[in-house]
Amino acid sequence: MVQCFFYNTILTYTIFILGLGTLFTYIVYFFSYHNKIQNITTHNNFFSFIKYFLLLCLGISFIFYIFFIYFFYCYFVFVDGFSLFNTYCILSKTNLNIFFFEFSVDVFGIFLLFLAYFVGILSLLALDNRFFWKNIKYLFIVNTFIVIVFFYVFSTNVLMFFLFYELLMLPSFLFVYYISPSRRAIQASLYFLIWTQIGSFLVLLVIAYLLLVSGSLDFTGIKLYNFTQQEAWFVFFFLFLGFGVKVPLWPFHYWLTKTHVEAPAGFSMYLSGFLVKSAVYGFYKITQCIGINVNTTLCLTICIVGVVDASLKMWGQTDLKKLVAYGTIQEMNLIFLTFCWGDTNAIIGGILFSITHGALSALMFYLVDCVQRRFNSRSVIEVSGILQITPILGISNIIMCILYAGLPGTLKFACEFYIFSGLLEISPILVIFIFFIANVLGVLGFSKCWFDATFGMYRNQTKITPLDLNTKEFYIIYLPILFLFLFPFFSNYFF
Repeated sequence: MVQCFFYNTILTYTIFILGLGTLFTYIVYFFSYHNKIQNITTHNNFFSFIKYFLLLCLGISFIFYIFFIYFFYCYFVFVDGFSLFNTYCILSKTNLNIFFFEFSVDVFGIFLLFLAYFVGILSLLALDNRFFWKNIKYLFIVNTFIVIVFFYVFSTNVLMFFLFYELLMLPSFLFVYYISPSRRAIQASLYFLIWTQIGSFLVLLVIAYLLLVSGSLDFTGIKLYNFTQQEAWFVFFFLFLGFGVKVPLWPFHYWLTKTHVEAPAGFSMYLSGFLVKSAVYGFYKITQCIGINVNTTLCLTICIVGVVDASLKMWGQTDLKKLVAYGTIQEMNLIFLTFCWGDTNAIIGGILFSITHGALSALMFYLVDCVQRRFNSRSVIEVSGILQITPILGISNIIMCILYAGLPGTLKFACEFYIFSGLLEISPILVIFIFFIANVLGVLGFSKCWFDATFGMYRNQTKITPLDLNTKEFYIIYLPILFLFLFPFFSNYFF
């Protein structure tokens, strides 16, 4: 009971500090903005106060969450026993009756929320070079994101789980609208909204069916229902399509490439680094309730076609950002394939791969932004000689390609080891084919474009020589690199 009370307290403080702090500052900002303060200096000082207060709430809540992860690990691993696939109830209605549903947590959810913090902070740093008065809007959106993710991850009610999954769409749309208010960017955000809503409709149909047959909206109650083989297949397939639109699966990936090309680096980092993982987590959490083996041949075929399609399309790209977008599509289809396969080692690799992809995609999109701001282009045809004129940026590009290739000792290598060792026991020929497509053709096509831009001869098209990475850019780039090298040493404690 003491342990339960402790978890209630620390989780409540984490959510309240971030949620109430963001709500308070938004109310103050709303009234001050519409009063139109005449003194510009006072107005800027007031904006600075709101900005730093929001950052303080974000930082304190992140520290509380790190403590939560530490005590969760200490209690459930050493005291209560631990399983990767178990869901642990940490907050009940009786202990915190201001909430109308219970809280629970699993390992994938813990890492997903950590990824929301980590990639969100990197995105804020990447967007901080924009106009001063827009930075507050970014902070409001990111803080709102993380509050929604808290309830999304810890919810035990499948309907509330779906509701918070849908609420993630609103700040996503505002992100693109406020940062890039051009016609093409707004069109891209509408593509993003429309396609994800089509997938959400399929998920809603599944939830309505689960309520009809099981008579419960609680994950535990749904697990107690005995699905027939045909029911389980249809539930699995509709969830596969519904969440797969946002992943995105082939052939529903067009909206992602269009959104990435038009959106700024900060949103691309957050979209690829975190938002698409929320769909993977939703698919994982609901399908765990089925409790019956399903024939997933059709789903696996779609995922494999997506890996092959994205790997081959990387060979013909000239836009670095579109190249990175297809690289993320290839990895996300591979991640989704592991959850469809159902093998324990493959699922562990899929969870690890989700964390890897979050840090790696944030790194890749920010490097594209660094190249674009210095050379005024993302085209491989126009950008050349990065290593000669900006050596630190050039070395960062090389390290990124090495991490994408899965250098032994990095987190991606550990993910691929888990995935392919799990799949090798079932179909060796298919695994060799996937490995060749993803890790040979895909990596070569991806690295070829980056190497052309990095090692080519510099063509001085302007009188201004580009500057190398500054201190802030250096930290934004090398934080995820450090994470990808160090996290394998800590992952053994959970996996």
